[in-house]
Amino acid sequence: MTDSRAGHRRRRATTAAAAALLVALGGMATSGCAASPRADEPPQRAKLTFEDELATSYLRHFTDAEREEIGNASEPFYVRLAASRVSPGTGQVSARNIKVTVDTTATKSVTFNTMQREQGCKGVRGLVTCTPKNLKSGDSANLRLFNMVVRRNVEDGPAGPMKITVTSGNAPTLHRTIQLVVGAPELAVRQGAGLTGVAPGSEVKVRPAFGNRGTSGLDDDLSVVVDAKGQATLRREFSNCRYDTADAPKTAVCTFPRPLLAGAAYETDRPFTAAIDGTGRQGAITYTVYPAPNTPSSAQLPDSAPRGTGAPLGFRPVDGGLFTTFGPESAHGVVPFLTTRTRDLQVNGFALKGRVGQTNDINVKDLDGYYEGGVYLTLPEGVSLAWHPSGEGHEELYCDYVDEKKRKVLCPAPLIDPPTLRFRIDKRVEGAQGTISVQPDPEHPDPDLTNNTAPITVEYVD
Repeated sequence: MTDSRAGHRRRRATTAAAAALLVALGGMATSGCAASPRADEPPQRAKLTFEDELATSYLRHFTDAEREEIGNASEPFYVRLAASRVSPGTGQVSARNIKVTVDTTATKSVTFNTMQREQGCKGVRGLVTCTPKNLKSGDSANLRLFNMVVRRNVEDGPAGPMKITVTSGNAPTLHRTIQLVVGAPELAVRQGAGLTGVAPGSEVKVRPAFGNRGTSGLDDDLSVVVDAKGQATLRREFSNCRYDTADAPKTAVCTFPRPLLAGAAYETDRPFTAAIDGTGRQGAITYTVYPAPNTPSSAQLPDSAPRGTGAPLGFRPVDGGLFTTFGPESAHGVVPFLTTRTRDLQVNGFALKGRVGQTNDINVKDLDGYYEGGVYLTLPEGVSLAWHPSGEGHEELYCDYVDEKKRKVLCPAPLIDPPTLRFRIDKRVEGAQGTISVQPDPEHPDPDLTNNTAPITVEYVD
């Protein structure tokens, strides 16, 4: 900007022209004020949430021999944060000046080291402070902050609480406590063989089986979550299980107050019963075992949920030598089934879940639907395809537009893995709905065309 005193040394004509230009520029700045926030405007507010829901972190106890073989016998510690708007809207907001503080002063038997510089982490006297980058609404970040090392010659058992505090210049403060435990179980399950030739309208019985193939026992309660996928529902049987609905439930959550010792394996003393729809073609019964404190919120049911009407479910010991091992947080088993209704092409509806501005992936051919060829989608309003690899030379198949203006999408016939729909929720549109449909095979008449189309809905996460 030119100092006003210099203007007096110019000729009057120049001064007048400059004044006129300044007025014009001032008008342009005023008309563009939306790009620069005014002092009296309220600051944009964001919301941060924890995406990893572990309440207990199990640390492997390495032996001296393993330390010599592995070298750096440590485990990384992550905090996964997601950002969103405080209130629904279409604009994007960033959580600014994020600071993560981890208080480890109450822990024992564990050393915290290797502070991650890319997250701005520093450790002083048991307090670790990290300053990660701003996070835009709709995005999430898996922040590796430091490593955890179990000290030598420490016995298995509780190692104390680790308190986490997350602050931001424009988001509410978050608090969380994680209990550290020295000694990590290795949860494993028995995988069921697929069932074929099942009669529509009949029943399928599945007996979940799980064990601990690690060298450390699990002292927490166990949570077993059973889901009926596709054209099937569960019988509401066991009084120590909660169900998502009183009639024809799809999910059962059972909690068992018992330890799972190293090397132990069990199966339920009675099977879960799934009723197959009279026109059902396929589906699966899945079961997942969690340490009860680490059961994710998406897999929980409230205490008020309906309970079974029969005797409580129990366990009996089995040989777990051939079980599939997963890790300390969970283990997952599945028993798929196909009925004799092989010519009835079917699709089931599904929900696209996420925050406004967020990009997510979903496998279109999953256990809730079945098709052998390509499947067509009409995306709900406010949802679009996100960038994805195209053409040949990619291991994954992606759904792609056939008519972008009308939001028409083709998901190609699967090869080994199902095609991926990579979508972005652009804006919130209440009640928005799309469709998924499959075209009948002209060489094999479809006995029921009413189940060839199903709705696609949107579930917005604030």
